[in-house]
Amino acid sequence: MIAFTVIGGYLGAGKTTLLNHFLTQSSGRRFGVLINDFGAINIDAELIASRGETTITLTNGCICCSLADGFLNAVDQLLALETPPEHIVVEASGVAEVNQLAQYGHLPGLFLDGVLVVVDVETLLEKVNDRYVGQTVRRQINSADLVILNKVDLIDPSVLKACFEWLKQAHPKVRVVSSVRCELPLPVLAGQPMHERRSEFLFPEHAHYTSWNHVLNDPVTREQLEFFAEGLDATVIRAKGTSGGPSGSGLQLQVVGRRVQITSMNNVGLGTRLVAIGLAGQIDTRSLDALAAQSFGGAR
Repeated sequence: MIAFTVIGGYLGAGKTTLLNHFLTQSSGRRFGVLINDFGAINIDAELIASRGETTITLTNGCICCSLADGFLNAVDQLLALETPPEHIVVEASGVAEVNQLAQYGHLPGLFLDGVLVVVDVETLLEKVNDRYVGQTVRRQINSADLVILNKVDLIDPSVLKACFEWLKQAHPKVRVVSSVRCELPLPVLAGQPMHERRSEFLFPEHAHYTSWNHVLNDPVTREQLEFFAEGLDATVIRAKGTSGGPSGSGLQLQVVGRRVQITSMNNVGLGTRLVAIGLAGQIDTRSLDALAAQSFGGAR
């Protein structure tokens, strides 16, 4: 299954900056990139190996497609590559309905990894009340799994506080993080492949982010994973995990913001491995330990 992420946000919020940050953190992972506002795009020059009329070949082996031939055709083009991408990232135009684009993440062979919406903290409260674009901006935020308040270095702390308060009141279920130039670690932005070795689950601290890990020797049920996911509070930005039995078949958990996906998968190592990511000082590891014990019972 290929992960599918949608990046949305109004013009000037920082979508292209976030896309470039995705690509520079690829670490050998093949991304496919779809852009439906090609005239406004500006992929970092050092990432470009060659450029065609509708595609750009990137130095990490990724292919970037404009949507001149339609969105579905562009997805098919990526899936038909001799070596398909491991993850498809879509940069939506500033007026796009990101929820509609996200539905393509349910096509065969794909799974929706998340909808990320970038907003410019300097102009957020102005934009949401604008008579022309306000409703579009509100719909984008409401469709987000994760809202990224960008450019926080450019404003007074009181403005940031007002934005957080508005979001909490207007969109209480949406997870929100702040950023400078969209510099967020890739494990916060995208689910990473879950391998059998426990070392793959350890999340190195990046800026103010940290992780909680939980390992069980035995598999758990779908119902237990659902109970665990539903018990996660707003301090958990992203969670993921796998659980497998002796046959090698099992389950994969992906949580981004308020989106929870539990899917069947093969070639899963025996046992259960979980990780949750959040802000250092906010994520409550004791509560997560208690939730895991309540959800799964038994010893780690």
